[in-house]
Amino acid sequence: MKSSPSRSRLVQEASRIQVADRVDILLRPSDANAIVAVEIILPMGSREESPDQAGITTLALRMLTRGTKRKSDAEIATDLESIGASFTTNVQKDRAAIGIQTTLPQLSRTFDLVEELLTESCFPAEPFEIEKAILSQEIREELDSPPNAAGRLFQRTLFDGHPYGHPGTGTPETVESLSRDRVKNYFESRFGRGKASVGVVGKVDREEIGNRLEKVLEFYGTGESPETRTAPPAPVRPPDSVKQVYETRATEAECIVYGYPAPNLHDPDYMAVRVLNSILGGSMDSRLFSEIREKQGLVYQIGSSFPALEWQGMFAITLISTRQNHDRVLEGLAKEIHRAGTTTPSADELKRAITYLQGTFLMSQERNADQATLMARYHSLGLGIEFIEEYPGMLEKVTPRQVQEVAQRYLLEPTIAIDGPGE
Repeated sequence: MKSSPSRSRLVQEASRIQVADRVDILLRPSDANAIVAVEIILPMGSREESPDQAGITTLALRMLTRGTKRKSDAEIATDLESIGASFTTNVQKDRAAIGIQTTLPQLSRTFDLVEELLTESCFPAEPFEIEKAILSQEIREELDSPPNAAGRLFQRTLFDGHPYGHPGTGTPETVESLSRDRVKNYFESRFGRGKASVGVVGKVDREEIGNRLEKVLEFYGTGESPETRTAPPAPVRPPDSVKQVYETRATEAECIVYGYPAPNLHDPDYMAVRVLNSILGGSMDSRLFSEIREKQGLVYQIGSSFPALEWQGMFAITLISTRQNHDRVLEGLAKEIHRAGTTTPSADELKRAITYLQGTFLMSQERNADQATLMARYHSLGLGIEFIEEYPGMLEKVTPRQVQEVAQRYLLEPTIAIDGPGE
């Protein structure tokens, strides 16, 4: 997967600061504006949760701003607003993230507050119940959307028995079953274990920011490291089996998620499948959009996705149609999947797909926060920040034949999740 890299200012201007052996800081000084962005990537994604406690990491990190030993949640919100800073958390399947944005003049005050949030949060009882109710309601509202509901059903079916099978935010049932003590104990026993990767972008002095972050994260890594987990086996299905699941909804529209297990982020086939995704449904210029929506008018929306996952990938086509078009839509999908595995894309189609991927990747680096996130995430996943520089050239090495081969290798027996009217 290696190629001769083109030069990237983000990578060339970045340097690494190691805090003992528990925290790596990736720093890119930038005087483009007065914003300082910090992204802390932690090895505590939703895959670490048991199915019955799905959502516990999300709830635990949200409680960091709900009260400390010295401040109430209202005081914390007021302090953040008064200095123009933000503190956000996000839990994905492989990692959790804490995002901090502030301005250079308020950097010291922001870090004082962040240090307090990370070390003195006390998970007060009343705000805990409020936050739990908010998260539960957010999940219910998410499930009101057929694409979201079908997406959850698809992942639960595709990853049956795998740690990726449950959603990062949990379900209303798992969230409502979590007690304050359980969430607090989970956070205290899990947070600070393993290695953290921190991305920093802004007009800051290397020595000053290193010393300040070392103080903020002084506690981090003081506990025992978690046991090293290896990726569980990929989901296995009998040959020639199509797994179809259905949830009934009182609506006219039918949402279908149609997909397959796919290679993970470290697999040699990863780049070829990324190009295949762009060709099939990953852009407005894709085959599925052109053939099934524009030419045949069978769907309202259609597209495909191939998220970057560490243990086991997935390739998913998501569409919204009607029950009346159900059979024709599935026939159209099967036809395009067959075409992907039996013919190679033209040189022009391949070039358009690669150019699109390179362009969107470049645009994902526009803001300081984007750059901090990319550096910290790729470092945490073991790819190194050099991946940012190498990615465009790795795409250009993908050949038409490789695209056809990965289609033959991975687009075999689909899992189909449907949310809509009917049986």
